[in-house]
Amino acid sequence: MSTAHLLLQARDALYSISGGSYESNNVAAAKLTTAQRTAYFRSSEFRDWAAAEKAAGHEVFWLRDVDKTQAAGDIFTFFYKWRCDHNKFTTEGLAAIKKFLTAKRRKSAVLRAASGLKPIDALNLWLRKEGGEDGLSLLELWSNVYWPSQLGLTKEEKEAQVKAFAAGYAKRIYPGVPEENRTLEEAGVHVVIVSNGDQELAIAAAPYLGIKPENVTGSRLLYGTDGRATGVNHSYEVFGEEWQNRPQPGKHLSFHHWVHTNHKRWNWPHISSDRVVIAGRDGDSASADGGMMILLPPPAIGNFMIDTPGEPQRLQKFYQIAAKYGWTRGQFFTLVQSASELGSTP
Repeated sequence: MSTAHLLLQARDALYSISGGSYESNNVAAAKLTTAQRTAYFRSSEFRDWAAAEKAAGHEVFWLRDVDKTQAAGDIFTFFYKWRCDHNKFTTEGLAAIKKFLTAKRRKSAVLRAASGLKPIDALNLWLRKEGGEDGLSLLELWSNVYWPSQLGLTKEEKEAQVKAFAAGYAKRIYPGVPEENRTLEEAGVHVVIVSNGDQELAIAAAPYLGIKPENVTGSRLLYGTDGRATGVNHSYEVFGEEWQNRPQPGKHLSFHHWVHTNHKRWNWPHISSDRVVIAGRDGDSASADGGMMILLPPPAIGNFMIDTPGEPQRLQKFYQIAAKYGWTRGQFFTLVQSASELGSTP
């Protein structure tokens, strides 16, 4: 039986579980739970198709975000909180945080009332913003506090910190996620974390998610010639406000970079789109993950939009962007995750 025919059978099996159809033109028509999708990944239809792609000389990939896709909340805010609790900042990192908060103090009544400026104040300002009050946006925390706070760290120090933190983060992983990732790997599909977040942090969390640490690409902390972090990062993410409501190209470029870096793992003399089969993609962010889903070639199986526990507005925004920009709208599925043991707030 041809690979194309096996793919049609695999798609039909998925639609029989989730509803919808390839030609539905409706991004909200198909819906399933993590447990249902894991069972699907164990089905003969899915595994026969994946095996046929492998036999044809292709490598099959499943791309996944981390934050609010596989686990509750934003992992970097939890890591930053952990660093505050354990006083894991260099002198240079503390100075960078204080400099930003001092400048911010002029516009913040909360900071003006504070007796001193401490790293935790930045996180608390973000939490206030999340609650609808004046504070820091996630982007401000990310670019002005999170990365500069790592100024002066050696790579060994950073890796020791993320490793010590990661075990506690495991309790925020959604039920069934590690099992599902391992099921995909057993079927011969490479599960790859494609994140705009901290790559070293995602690598440390990967084993708890059931993902190989080498299958991670993200925003990379830069180190100087002295081996110490410069307090800045490399990212393909687009930060312009106008990109918050359209598909961003960052993860598209990040995955391409990762394939280019790793092509010798599969004995490829060079990268070629003919060898790459993207089975599916999971995400919760309409703009960042929407870009991964819409700007890369269409998936063989589908794009899965996460119904983030407790945040229905994220899915609604995803529906809007997918319906506006999606190529094959029937290839969008709603994946319902169950809440994790711990919540989404640091």
